[in-house]
Amino acid sequence: MTVMQKIHLIFRKILFLLIAIHVGGCANILYRSIPIRDIAKAEGKYAVGTQNFYLVDSTRAMWFTDDITGARELSVKVWYPAKDNQFAKKAPYVDNQELLSEALSKSLGVPRALMKRADGIKCNSWLEGMPATGKFPILIYSHGHQSLKIANTFQAEELASNGYIVIAPDHTYDAAITVLSGERVIYSRSKLPNGNQRLSEQEVAHRVRSQLKIRTQDIHFLIDKIYQSPSFMKNVLNIADTTKVGIFGHSFGGCTSLMAGYSDDRIDAVMGLDAFFLPLPKEVIAQDLNKPFAHIGQTKWGSSNNYMVMETLGENNSKISTHFAVEGSKHYDYTDFSQFTRLTKKFGSGKISPKKIRSIMNTIMLDFFDSNLKTGDNFKPDTYEKMYDDVTHYVY
Repeated sequence: MTVMQKIHLIFRKILFLLIAIHVGGCANILYRSIPIRDIAKAEGKYAVGTQNFYLVDSTRAMWFTDDITGARELSVKVWYPAKDNQFAKKAPYVDNQELLSEALSKSLGVPRALMKRADGIKCNSWLEGMPATGKFPILIYSHGHQSLKIANTFQAEELASNGYIVIAPDHTYDAAITVLSGERVIYSRSKLPNGNQRLSEQEVAHRVRSQLKIRTQDIHFLIDKIYQSPSFMKNVLNIADTTKVGIFGHSFGGCTSLMAGYSDDRIDAVMGLDAFFLPLPKEVIAQDLNKPFAHIGQTKWGSSNNYMVMETLGENNSKISTHFAVEGSKHYDYTDFSQFTRLTKKFGSGKISPKKIRSIMNTIMLDFFDSNLKTGDNFKPDTYEKMYDDVTHYVY
């Protein structure tokens, strides 16, 4: 079984865990016995607003559908700097909770009796909050394979509170579950090859390149909409500086972010979070990315050659490429999952504390994007080793 196949199995276990500890009925006993953390308070000067949108790309057919006439649809979530409004309603961590719970019950084989409406994890965002005054850069987030657009909410809220508009699509049919307009539930169909097939990491990477192509097209389409049809996000894009666009992603989303960065000149800076680099074609990484790139991840990515690909693209990039290796971290420390409960350490997170990895990620990411999309100059790679004894940096 390859590293990515193991990661997929771990993700399904974590989804089950997060649902089980939040549902009603007999699971209340479990809920009371296990400490559950909410999303950490965002530390920027702005309140955070959030809205949800549905987009249709009529130029592309919907992936993995039996209806060849259907257009590709995306569910999109946006976090943005907002005015503090005591009359606004706090947004739930998970939208469409009842639908999602039922869908996950079916997908994961969880008894329906456990899948009552959850109270949900508390976060910082105001639902459809009034946008703040000003002009703010745009950041696009791409989730991992069979993950969700909300998987890095703690970072999205932190970035928005510091003056960024963060836009995250569910990559339909590649996300674990997507709820589209009309309460249509779409399950993932983009499963990795079966672990019994004994495929190498390189063979798995080759097979998922069609997924990478679709995901990258999703990002291009989203940026097109930002430029050509800004009304799709109501009043949010009125405060957007569309000349400043960055992108970041976790795992396969990090790969997606890089592929979009290589192929779209409107993207100014790219960051990966424990990214899966292997699907990037050799002819692509041989090119000059020609934009700043930073990566935060484990010290070692299983037994694969994943980081060798990162080193190659870094060496070929005419702009700065930096890798920050974090001792004691594992794959899901780079998402929300390790932030909720210590039980995730039994599945896909490491020894590092949730508070510390959150601080490392937020500090480096804010400095990186501030230096490349704003006027900041705090991104000095060697300083983070002095701030955090768990961090080692490499510049290519």
